[in-house]
Amino acid sequence: MTIGQWYNEAHQALRTASTAMGRSRALAAADINATVIARSAIYTQLARATALLVGGRPAAEAPDRARATAILARHGQSLTQLYVGLQAAAAVDRQFPASPATAVAGPARSLRRAVDAIGVIGDILASHVPPGQTPRTPEGLAVRAGGGVQSGLADIARLTSAAIMIDIALPGWLDQRRGHLTEIYRPAAEAARWTANSRLSAVARELIALGRGQPRLHGLDVARPPLNPAPPVSTADDAVAAVSAARTWMWQNPSELTSVHLQLGTQLGLAVYVLSSTGDPTMIGGWRQAAIAAADLRATPPVGPARDTAAELTEVLRWLRSFGKGEPGERPLQQISRLNSELPIMAATLHKGLSAALQRRDLFVKDEGVLQRPAGSLVFRAAERWRPAMRDDDVVQDLARALLQGQDADSRGEHASPSSVAFPVPPRPRTPVFGSYWPGFDPSSGPTVRRSR
Repeated sequence: MTIGQWYNEAHQALRTASTAMGRSRALAAADINATVIARSAIYTQLARATALLVGGRPAAEAPDRARATAILARHGQSLTQLYVGLQAAAAVDRQFPASPATAVAGPARSLRRAVDAIGVIGDILASHVPPGQTPRTPEGLAVRAGGGVQSGLADIARLTSAAIMIDIALPGWLDQRRGHLTEIYRPAAEAARWTANSRLSAVARELIALGRGQPRLHGLDVARPPLNPAPPVSTADDAVAAVSAARTWMWQNPSELTSVHLQLGTQLGLAVYVLSSTGDPTMIGGWRQAAIAAADLRATPPVGPARDTAAELTEVLRWLRSFGKGEPGERPLQQISRLNSELPIMAATLHKGLSAALQRRDLFVKDEGVLQRPAGSLVFRAAERWRPAMRDDDVVQDLARALLQGQDADSRGEHASPSSVAFPVPPRPRTPVFGSYWPGFDPSSGPTVRRSR
């Protein structure tokens, strides 16, 4: 499931909990304990997602509520205010015993679902932009460059507004239980009243307004490694997940790419463009040229995870080619075209792997200029010999040029999708394909170009 699906799950769970508080009474201690614990956990998970999205904690330490009130009163620091407000809202001056899931009903059950959903959103972000580390995926690089961040903060702000509605209802819901329990849960009621009366809701509205019309993160899914054995691909969702996992691993491990990955990746791009019938002849020709060039390259066989990656791409190709036997009208064009948004990043990943393979001299081209005369024969015959590929070989130049053309597809507006807008193509060279410069990237400083040797 994607971030968008988990966001909808969390938002619906919060609305259900708010409705339940208005219709039910706080009777069982297990339900009350679970409710106040889950209420704090929601704000904690929202603060974690905020820090992951922006690349670190917007505030150095969690202030108490008095200091948080002063920070929320400022202007022009909505990100810091959101983070500080979430941390202050999560703090309760009393610990409550946890309740087993089987013993929980009413609002607590819905709030726990919201906690889990927001936690998964944070886990998805962490798989692409792990805290304290460089981004692991092309999507992570795009997020660190600002892609989708504003809309992601707006989604967190919407969930914050829904959580504040819980806090508005919580004190009255707790007061319905008279006697001994009222005093025990007074710290939870005070925390809820502070959140409901603070400027946190106003800050949330500001961030929601700033996120309107911005590229969204809703298509982002967890970055998983390729699986061994390769899972069968029978739907577009399976295909997108397999391609995403394969090219994510290839992006992280360019030094392990072989000619098999180059061949499968270029064949995949060509198959998607041909079967979807939406690509213009120029782009189809570009992927065809890439596939032809890649077919003329050889390398050592892939092993380990590299072999698993190739197996996943092979499974996606099998699924795509199963549609090539029918008439165009019988193909699920909308489903196949969902892979279009994966192709620019796939092209960038293959280009990165091509450069790494050339540098380690693990890519070979056929040397057809060698003639040999077998012993006892008067006739010379062409001997099939392979030599390490060089950057100025025609086949290498053709492949690199075609891959760069594949990266540029979305920049001209072809096959544009919310995903491709939110996750721009990773940094690429603006110089000749294999001339005096070689593309490089330093995640700490952004795209750079360094001179090759």
